[in-house]
Amino acid sequence: MKRTIIALTTLLTLMLSACDNGGDCKIYNTSYYRTLFRSIDAATAKEVPYTFPLEVDVRLVVNGTDSLVFNNMTADSELALPMCYTQECDTLLLQFGTAATDTLFVEHTNIPYFISMDCGTGMYHNITALRHTSNFIDSAVIVYPFINFDANENIKLYIAE
Repeated sequence: MKRTIIALTTLLTLMLSACDNGGDCKIYNTSYYRTLFRSIDAATAKEVPYTFPLEVDVRLVVNGTDSLVFNNMTADSELALPMCYTQECDTLLLQFGTAATDTLFVEHTNIPYFISMDCGTGMYHNITALRHTSNFIDSAVIVYPFINFDANENIKLYIAE
């Protein structure tokens, strides 16, 4: 009886583990770029995380249509957004409360790579240039241009105080 239970448990374990396809393809297909918001402390002249005094709405424009990505972001000093694999320029709209909107243009090249037969192709990106309006954004810097699935800091946006 004991051997039968062990054999059935082993068989059931092997059958259930055979159903796993090895992971979630969505995790391996989407790469995100990290944007950190910073300002310069006037007293120390050092870079500090920027905390928004106003609510910020963040919209991502893809193929001429904008989509609300974050609504009423207040305390965060960092964004992680997916890169568009059908275009070579991402447009990010940042609306600071009821005040003016700033636009960030992230130009990039798309680098396809093969993941597996089940998951197909994924996309890495390489940031080539940044442009922005200057209502609140003082400057934008590419910190690490290559975007894959690592949690690297890719862009710093300096907000004018």
